Formats: sequence, structure tokens, C-alpha cells
Amino acid sequence: MAAVLTSVYVLFGWLGGDFVTLNIFVALPLVQINSAVRQGSVWMLFTSMFLHANLLHLGGNLLFLLIFGTVLEEQVSRERWLATFLASGLTGNIAFLLIGPLLGQEVGLGASGAIYGLLGAAGGAKGAIAMIFLLGLNLFAGGGELAHTFGLVTGILLHEWGDRAARFLHGQASTKF
Repeated sequence: MAAVLTSVYVLFGWLGGDFVTLNIFVALPLVQINSAVRQGSVWMLFTSMFLHANLLHLGGNLLFLLIFGTVLEEQVSRERWLATFLASGLTGNIAFLLIGPLLGQEVGLGASGAIYGLLGAAGGAKGAIAMIFLLGLNLFAGGGELAHTFGLVTGILLHEWGDRAARFLHGQASTKF
């Protein structure tokens, strides 16, 4: 996933002529713009997860992807890892779509909601450290609190439900599918 996020950033850097900051006009059809999503541009809920505003945004997400993604990768199958990433990112973006306008937030991008989902899934409901990270990192989030919070909760729920499903289907306590 780190390679995908980096490749997308490099591609849009090349297209926009700026590798430090995203040229928003080049990426506009893919960034989550809530009013556009409500008018039918629903792909933005998905595509915006792969865009980053600048190198610092990308670098921070890659760092936490490396930390939490690696922990979860040791616990679950690749398919479950990817499903957690995508479901958490989409849930976070849907929350941003529904609640963001009430808070004056209209435009969103980045993989943070998906990565918070990996954090939640890696720690599960017992992962109090996830909540500490959430509270601490949101001080520097720059407006993605809704996506972060709902991504984290989605990851925790997927972890708990996945574990229960695995025990039920396989008659054991395995978290691997």
C-alpha cells in the first residue's frame, strides 16, 4: 500500500509540475468534495483515500502505515488487511460527507481514516493505546478528525467481528482467515 500511495503522489506531482504540494486543479476530480459527492461523484469517497496534500501529509501517513500496517499484517491475511484498509477509509469518508458540512468541512483527502482503521484493527477493543494515539494525533490532524475517528472505530469493529467469525467458522481462536 505504501508503494501505491507513493506512486499516486509521484504521478500527480509529475502531472501538476510540483512534487512538494499537490496541484489541486489536476487532482480535483478525485479529491472528496462533499457537494460533488452529493451530486453523484461518489467515486471521490474512494479515490480521495489515495491522494495527499503535500510531502508532509504523505510522509506522516506512510510512517503510521508502516507502524500499524505491519502490526496488523502479522495478525491477519492480506485480503482481510486490504478489506480493513478500504472499509475504514470509506467509512471515514462517508462520515466526513455526512457530518463534515455541519462543521464547515467540505474538502477531504488522504489515507488517514484507512490507517486509523488499521490501528483499530491491530489493537482491537482492548487497544487503549489506539485512543491515546487518536487523541494525540488529532491535535495535528488538520481537519480529518471525523475520518480518523470513524476509521478507527471501523477497524476496531472489524477486528472484533473478524475474530468472532474466525472462531465460529474454524472452531478456534485464530485471527487468520
